[in-house]
Amino acid sequence: MNLFTSQQAPAILAVILSVIGFYISTVVAEIRSQPVVTYRFSQSADGTAQLRLKNVSLAQVVADARFEIACTDGREDCLMAQPSGGYALLDRTPPVSPTNVTLEAGPREAAIRANLVPGAVVALAVRQAPTANAVPLEFYYTASKTAPEALLLFDARSLTALFVDNYFTLMLVVFLVAAAALTLVIVVPPLVALRTRKTGPEDPGQPAPPEG
Repeated sequence: MNLFTSQQAPAILAVILSVIGFYISTVVAEIRSQPVVTYRFSQSADGTAQLRLKNVSLAQVVADARFEIACTDGREDCLMAQPSGGYALLDRTPPVSPTNVTLEAGPREAAIRANLVPGAVVALAVRQAPTANAVPLEFYYTASKTAPEALLLFDARSLTALFVDNYFTLMLVVFLVAAAALTLVIVVPPLVALRTRKTGPEDPGQPAPPEG
């Protein structure tokens, strides 16, 4: 079956666009209903670990949130000091900066407390102590004590996080693809029909050409 010349083409295209539209509307509803943060937590073989956070919601502020890195067993000698001093390094990526940023770091855990406005990116880096290498590091989120709120956390490497972080770009791509598909459905069948009328069917009374 030729999709472009089939009578079912508009229906097939409508189903595809409906599925895409439903997914987009669902994600947008989640974004608008509560704050959304993407994270990337990684640890190298030498014990260095980094947590990168970004508020990708449209207008929600993650207020007084606390994100920490610690050993899963809660041991006191989990982290070692950085060469530059201290137990953690804090990095804020321009142009949007979080507010009220506080760094709390020691041998047991390293944590940042901040207000993440939409678009704000912050990163926390630590080094695991050699005595704790056999214990996994993990990161934890703690809501504000005064005004706790629900928070959606997505792995930055997941498809959903990629969609949320690039929402407007993907919307434009979906629109262009839909426009191109509709153009093909509308334009291609008349062109095929016109070509068929010009060439016409083969005349059965026409003698076959002599064989070589």
